[in-house]
Amino acid sequence: MEPGFWLNLHNRDENPCFESHDPSMMYDPVSGMYYSYSTDAALISPYRQGIPVRRSRDLIHFEFVGYALSEQAVIQGRDNGPGHKPTGGFWAPYVEWAGGEYRMYYSATRAFGSSESRIWLAVAEHPEGPFENRGVVMDTWNTPDTEPNAIDAHIADTPDGRKYLIYGSFFGGIFLKELDPSTGMPVNPDPHYQGRRIARKPEDSFIDGPEGAAVLYHPREEYYYLFLSYGWLGDDYDIRVGRSREITGPYLDYQDHCLDGGGWGIKLAGSYRFRAENPRAAGDVPGWQFAGFRGPGHGVPFRDPVSGEYFFVHHIRDGAQVFCKSEWDRDSYRMHYMVVRRMFFLEGWPVFSPQPYAGEKGDPCLLDGYPEGEEQGAAVKWEWLRLNHRDNRQARGECDSLPKDLPRERALVFNCYDFENSREGVCLTGITAEGEVIWGKRLEKEF
Repeated sequence: MEPGFWLNLHNRDENPCFESHDPSMMYDPVSGMYYSYSTDAALISPYRQGIPVRRSRDLIHFEFVGYALSEQAVIQGRDNGPGHKPTGGFWAPYVEWAGGEYRMYYSATRAFGSSESRIWLAVAEHPEGPFENRGVVMDTWNTPDTEPNAIDAHIADTPDGRKYLIYGSFFGGIFLKELDPSTGMPVNPDPHYQGRRIARKPEDSFIDGPEGAAVLYHPREEYYYLFLSYGWLGDDYDIRVGRSREITGPYLDYQDHCLDGGGWGIKLAGSYRFRAENPRAAGDVPGWQFAGFRGPGHGVPFRDPVSGEYFFVHHIRDGAQVFCKSEWDRDSYRMHYMVVRRMFFLEGWPVFSPQPYAGEKGDPCLLDGYPEGEEQGAAVKWEWLRLNHRDNRQARGECDSLPKDLPRERALVFNCYDFENSREGVCLTGITAEGEVIWGKRLEKEF
């Protein structure tokens, strides 16, 4: 049992989850393979525009297989018209198998930080491409920053067969609009039609966002879950969630605040650091020392149709100080990786494993039923941290009794691979009475 990436190994061929930014995930029912697509990004590897593709047989061990878009699609997608520089990279692709074809939604923006963007739909007969452009599904060129940004596409389906595009980033918020299931193109053929807003940051928000949104319907819970990210790629980047009975909203947080201007949602992941005796890392950069993880974000929920299990796939940054230009540089933790986490549902809310997926099997049990008493003469001890929804600094682990505001019936315990100590272990995820997430690991030794 081991996770799919190493820290401090900056070679995409040997460490394929390296350089994956804004990753998505799909299961291909034809080949039985899992495919992940990501933003055009290269830190060490030669840069190429065209949507990087990775594949796996087990959601753990991936291989880099190339680029998805055809040469013609790249030329067309980067063309911003006379008098404008061509787009130098495509962002945040999402791919699905639908209507007997593979459909990729990807973004082309005028420049980094611009709200003038387009979301293209490209189609292919094979998950590795070549994908050819079918058309523009959303266009926000020549619009003010107070309106939505056509970027960060995700596709959500309803039980009755409707299909929606979820999109948006900062600026005007997160929107959705209906698609034709037979073609994947919008029901309203006007590419400038915005659809309906479902999320925007509160007026008094101290963090940027939202962006990187995705919607998942859970049939047992009978809720739609809106996942989104707040922050700016470094220390303060995070993953949050709200829920609604209808795909069009309103999406509410744990305190019933509406995500459309009233709240951020429950924080499911943020920058964090557990104590590390033997982190899973290589030796590529001299002077590297483990300093936790920074900026988990921009991910997608994923239900594995083979196992029926739920996962969340996102990127994360190596928090080592050797990659930090200065203490105050928010975007300085450059080395990023794709992480797959197990996702469970607890009292109607999703929660993530504190550890990357390493092939663990079996259902979690409630802490209330976990044997936490005397064992071999010593009480079971935990290292835990709190994902405070109003504090986006890196959360640090505490070796102490679990917090008193975490009800034992509101925490799940399960087997994991302890990434920070390179061994098998036991971890915990739960929600406090006030709706804050607690992550924990069973201590194997005193620190």
